[in-house]
Amino acid sequence: MEYEFSQDLTGPEARFSMGHEALGSWLTHEIGERRDKLASLFKALQDLNKKRVWEFQLDGFEFDLLLTRDDATVRAHSLSADSEVREEDLDFYDAESIARCGLEDFTALLDDWADFVGYDAAS
Repeated sequence: MEYEFSQDLTGPEARFSMGHEALGSWLTHEIGERRDKLASLFKALQDLNKKRVWEFQLDGFEFDLLLTRDDATVRAHSLSADSEVREEDLDFYDAESIARCGLEDFTALLDDWADFVGYDAAS
């Protein structure tokens, strides 16, 4: 999973390699520089790693995030919540609506994003 961050007049933007584009949209539009959401995510990651909880869900305007002890899934509301989606069944357009990665990769990504937007997770 490759990504890059940039800043423009509208704020920070995340761009991801093919297959993980939904993570970029989620970070850009749902998280951005919102310190409350970043704090909530870092707390959830800590709880998952210490096995205090089984999963964590963050509902957004366009995308939802589901964290489990193993992985992270970002899913657009445009995908039906009632249907089970298998990655091999997705066409090119739908591939921009859902992305998955391991929890360790997601943690590293969130650390990078926090650094980029000037959020100190230790505070």
